Amino acid sequence: MMSRLKTIACVASLATVLAAGAQADTIRIAYETSDTHLKARTVQVFADKLTELSGGAVTVETFPNASLIPSRQEVNAAIRGQTEAIVPFISYYESIAPSVKVFTMPMLFADYDHLANAWNGEIGQKITGELEAVGLKPLGFWFETPTHLFTTGDEVTSLAELEGLKIRTFPSALLEATLTNLGAVATVIPGSEVYLALQNNTVDGAITTPSFAASIKLTEVLETMTIVDLAFGGYIFAINKGFFDGLSAENQQAVVDAAAFATEWNGNEIASEVKATLDMMGEAGITVLNLDEGDRANWVAAVQPVYDGQDDDLKALIDAAR
Repeated sequence: MMSRLKTIACVASLATVLAAGAQADTIRIAYETSDTHLKARTVQVFADKLTELSGGAVTVETFPNASLIPSRQEVNAAIRGQTEAIVPFISYYESIAPSVKVFTMPMLFADYDHLANAWNGEIGQKITGELEAVGLKPLGFWFETPTHLFTTGDEVTSLAELEGLKIRTFPSALLEATLTNLGAVATVIPGSEVYLALQNNTVDGAITTPSFAASIKLTEVLETMTIVDLAFGGYIFAINKGFFDGLSAENQQAVVDAAAFATEWNGNEIASEVKATLDMMGEAGITVLNLDEGDRANWVAAVQPVYDGQDDDLKALIDAAR
């Protein structure tokens, strides 16, 4: 009888070990936008494709609206392994990957093809190396709608109209310098806090994207949008390199392939997203303004010192991007 009980116990123990070994690897993805935003929808495409490709061996848990980690802390949290993956706006990587600054240089890129060529070439390779050196593995570059100027009241097209206005920017030394050179007072506020800052008149406006503005209902506290195309920005989807390296070869390939699938989906969606979010601005009663040729020339000239102030390495990447 005792022998039979020992056998049963051994079988049960073996079953527990096998079950533990069969548990799925889980990728937690933290981001600051709501689930309606293009970024969040791209994350879901990645998650669904990864489940399919890995047969459920790798699963994804999503944490929108900065519900897991404050947006300012996402990059360091991913490096430390407090979350497996992140999709922050490119500027959040500036302090650890200096080459990423090329993507937040004001008015540098003409369109998304121009941006994609830079990411898929020498510039993207340089950034990838810098991120991997600190423990992050980039999996893709996901587009966002262009960065424009929004205000809570006054219409702004000329630099004189912008002079002295307190304008929110997301964390980026380059964008702070850009606003300062344009004559505004730059105020750094994370995306999760910008609604209250606008509502409470802490700032007079914000540089952000129509997609982000629509997703967190900034249209309730904004009145005008000036199309300036400060940046054709986006998000670097990155995973903790130690976690990735610890996956089986099959699961690593599934992650890479799912990310490539999501990246392609995002690229196919961006044109319709730009149109849809511009339409949303009009439907929400936002006055949409364009810079005339003379004003645009003045804005471009005003930000030239931002280019002049960069080091030789970044200037070389800027030249390569052009």
